[in-house]
Amino acid sequence: MPDNDFTGAMLRFWLYAMLAAILAIRVVAGEPIRASGLLTPMLEIEVGSELRGTIVWLANEGDAVTKGQPLVKLRDSIERFTVDLRKAQLDGARYALDRYKKDYEAGKLLQAKKIINDEEMRTREFNYLNAQSQMDQAVANHKLALEDVTLRTVLAPVDCVVVRQLKKIGETLVVSAGVENILRVVHVDSLYFVAYPDAKFAGQIKLGQKTEILIPLRGQEKLTGEVSYVDPGVEANSGSFRVKILVKNPGRKINAGLHGVATFLTAK
Repeated sequence: MPDNDFTGAMLRFWLYAMLAAILAIRVVAGEPIRASGLLTPMLEIEVGSELRGTIVWLANEGDAVTKGQPLVKLRDSIERFTVDLRKAQLDGARYALDRYKKDYEAGKLLQAKKIINDEEMRTREFNYLNAQSQMDQAVANHKLALEDVTLRTVLAPVDCVVVRQLKKIGETLVVSAGVENILRVVHVDSLYFVAYPDAKFAGQIKLGQKTEILIPLRGQEKLTGEVSYVDPGVEANSGSFRVKILVKNPGRKINAGLHGVATFLTAK
């Protein structure tokens, strides 16, 4: 009988342990998850050029620049002279093509009437085809010259704010390989709040989950956002995992770099 009592006691112990574990899971699943973190720009980009040249203009720190608008301009006087030269060559090639085309078409009529021989016709055809080739080359050279001018201006890749000038007007870029950076810009129309929940909440935070973020330096105002990324791994040193929360920032009224606490319920 003592063995039966011991077995019964052990069974009751395991049942109680399992019940406690289930209740604990339910508590964790229902409690709000809070995690501290930092507001960061959605994008931070160093903008530069692959070309050698002297900076003649660049946006100021603090300037808000729309996507596709100039951020940096390099001296382009030689490139513009080249465009004028290529344009003149293009006009000449177009004139020659028009003349040889008319000569060729007239030759076909004369050949049909037996006024010119086959050799003369072949000469006219050769001149016409050669003029077409010269025209194609002139068009390509003109486009390349225009592209060279375009590349002397660096455009904003996204709507952004200039946060740092890495070069100054008058400095010459001496690119040896790759890109020489000129400006640092940030895209802050949306922000990321990067939070680090405890590892015990791993698997309970889902993409698209709504959150509220309290930034102490902004008083009691709460920002709203939703989870856009959950790191699948837990950091061994901190025992936490990284979560990125997307926060809309219309009017760019919220500053990046502020610390806060995100609150969100575990997904059920």
